[in-house]
Amino acid sequence: MDSEKLGCAAVAFSKGPKHKHCEDRYALFPLAKPVVKRQDRGEIFAVFDGIGSAPDGMHSAQHMCDALLTYYSQPESCTGTWEGIRDLLFTANKEVFDWGFMPGTDRPLGGCAGSVIWIYEKKLYTFHAGDTVAVLIRDGKATQLTHLHELDGAIYRYFGLGGNLKIDIANQELRNYDRILLISDGVTKVFHPAFAASIVEEHLNDLKQAVEDLARRARTKGSQDDITVVLVEYDPYAE
Repeated sequence: MDSEKLGCAAVAFSKGPKHKHCEDRYALFPLAKPVVKRQDRGEIFAVFDGIGSAPDGMHSAQHMCDALLTYYSQPESCTGTWEGIRDLLFTANKEVFDWGFMPGTDRPLGGCAGSVIWIYEKKLYTFHAGDTVAVLIRDGKATQLTHLHELDGAIYRYFGLGGNLKIDIANQELRNYDRILLISDGVTKVFHPAFAASIVEEHLNDLKQAVEDLARRARTKGSQDDITVVLVEYDPYAE
């Protein structure tokens, strides 16, 4: 298992034991990154999970993360608003769709589930498609912010659908020290999101330990999938 803490966020991730490659990817863009602080466009965090049946699932997840980076590295490419992030996601979604299909089939070459959050001026915006999950933890209580786009064990909505994609978008006010948990289905296959939130809440003073513990316990519980855990704490006084 690997882990990292950067500013107000931490991530832990682990490749599934039977997988050749980790299909998950994550994005951490807190104020602790100079390019983020310099642009003053809020903070973005995300978890993407490449579709296992798509040959370029992993590359799709990375492509979506790279698209979010352009929000800061190429600010002229989009407005510094939630609409700008939405448009970036739709554009990257179309680019993945344009990779095409496996020869002689209707199976796409690329595609990934994803949950993205944008924190700006005490507001939390959520962008979502697929079976990754975002959870708001406030005063120890967990509220799931996303809905699973899943039917009979397969996701029916994901980045890579092209013009057919609908992204769930929501926003709400943040309170000081709210926490937002982002997890891939390697966690939710063995833990309900509310229980996953209760695990990270056992570590109120250590974000890195919190994500490591949840990832480790999901694997011990029997998850064979790739696992990614991102935990963000909203602290308006920190940089």
